[in-house]
Amino acid sequence: MARIEPMESVGEMSPIPKWILVKAHEFWNRQDYKHDKKIPMQQIKESLLLTKESDRLPNALVIELLQKADANEDGYLDYDEYMKFAETASSHSKGRDTFSRAAMTMIPRNERTVNKRTYFQNYSCCPPPFFMVLATFVEIGVFVYYMVDMAKPMLAAGPAPIYSPLIFNPERRYECWRYLSYALIHSGYMHLINNLVVQFILGIILEVVHGWWRIGIIYLSGVLFGSLAQSISDPTSYLAGASAGVFSVEYAHLGNILMNWSQMEFRWIQLVIIIVLSCSDVGFAIWDIYFNGNKTKTGHAAHLGGAIAGMTVGTYILRNFEKKKWERYCWWTSLVIYLILISIGIILSIALPVPEYFPENDNATIGQARIDYFSNVA
Repeated sequence: MARIEPMESVGEMSPIPKWILVKAHEFWNRQDYKHDKKIPMQQIKESLLLTKESDRLPNALVIELLQKADANEDGYLDYDEYMKFAETASSHSKGRDTFSRAAMTMIPRNERTVNKRTYFQNYSCCPPPFFMVLATFVEIGVFVYYMVDMAKPMLAAGPAPIYSPLIFNPERRYECWRYLSYALIHSGYMHLINNLVVQFILGIILEVVHGWWRIGIIYLSGVLFGSLAQSISDPTSYLAGASAGVFSVEYAHLGNILMNWSQMEFRWIQLVIIIVLSCSDVGFAIWDIYFNGNKTKTGHAAHLGGAIAGMTVGTYILRNFEKKKWERYCWWTSLVIYLILISIGIILSIALPVPEYFPENDNATIGQARIDYFSNVA
């Protein structure tokens, strides 16, 4: 028998979009190796659940096949039944299928159940991913507030409202909330946009799969460790921006790959992307510190602290879909490493045994600090 051609059964006026039609026929021809226009349902399910065949089909079609195939209950899926499911799946947009596919790259293949596939397929951002969306809007709101409060245009690279009670001020380290709240302040609109774009792209998918509270802990852990690292390495510098939290979310992807390596799709591609990003980050830091004649104000230590937090906390807290003995050791090791590092950072920030290493405390009230700032710039 001849193989089925894309337009043979459905005709030239098929309501099925061409991109689904092509993928559907390719899958059918690979499964129907006897060319008798029917395939055992067991074969269909095994192909979709255990192999890469499902990666080539729209997620909506995979769901239809796993849930409703074999309408006449004879144990086989015939071609006409199959094309009806393809037509039903065609009501879903290609953009939605792209989102579903991206989300499922965060999940091992053996965990891609019908329920998870259906959740991603029907996901409408209502309610939206809680933490990443909340962080984004709060950071935008704070930026707009200080742009109005300073009564001057906020340029691409500043100025930063150094009088703000949120920014990390090295002379007010005793106000411990600043070790976290500095992430809400940004020095210029390019600083804000860069952080928001990266955290939204990398954080949303991870949050949809692993839950808002896990991503929240990873993000805040990076922000905290980033400020401690920057304060200890450069004790006289102000610190603003969510970059440490963004780096933490970025490198949490490495923890996700590590803990679910054997089942992850495109694991090598994801690993290579993270390595390339890491090399770029390290390369820029080395160039900026040692070779750039006009050094930027980038907090490289904060970035490093965020990355370390992301790798360790991410390995510990992200969902491990298939627990193995060595992964338990890795899990505990990551937790212990982070706790040790964060403890050292806190102790050194409180009692570093180097006289006059940190600047003297500024004990003026927050209101007075604001008045002094505007007096100096007037």
